[in-house]
Amino acid sequence: MDNEESGKYFWFARIPILAVLYFISSKEKKLIYFAGLLFYQLASVFFFTGNPNYFLFGTLSSVLFKVCLVLLIFTLVTVKNRTAIGLAILPFFVLYLYVIELVVDSLGDTYYIWIINALLTSFIGGVAIVYYLNDSDEKGAWLLISAILFIVQIAAFFINKFYVKNEGIYQMIILSYGISHFTFYKFLILKENELF
Repeated sequence: MDNEESGKYFWFARIPILAVLYFISSKEKKLIYFAGLLFYQLASVFFFTGNPNYFLFGTLSSVLFKVCLVLLIFTLVTVKNRTAIGLAILPFFVLYLYVIELVVDSLGDTYYIWIINALLTSFIGGVAIVYYLNDSDEKGAWLLISAILFIVQIAAFFINKFYVKNEGIYQMIILSYGISHFTFYKFLILKENELF
């Protein structure tokens, strides 16, 4: 088996491995997290095919993955920090809108779905920043790293898909997604451990 083939196996196996790791480590075993991992895996497969007909399904799966993440961190939003989170979302959302505008002609029917995806990802970033600034603990650091990587990845994904097909950018996307998933998993486990 050559490096390219083994890389494809690892690419496909990383989310199932993370699901098993979470199942073993978690005391709560939240179904919403498993659903999120499933949606992410579906999105990855749809995008990986390169078939334009599957791009819509990949986009929808990606949004559903982000909805699951939002539901998992929504408890971090309090009456006190709502305004701060709202302000923290804005720069990310504006950046996303700029990136989406660069590739708007390529998005077709998925344009508004990507706007929703941008809003959800910006929300995750805003919550992570405010949470870390208020509680600079290990849990907050893991969430912040995860959120930053999720934010960077969409720009890299669009650049690689619609502008410059580059193996280096593609490998960076795969690596950063792997790290962002692992750091979000670490955040979840630490958050659960506080409750027990």
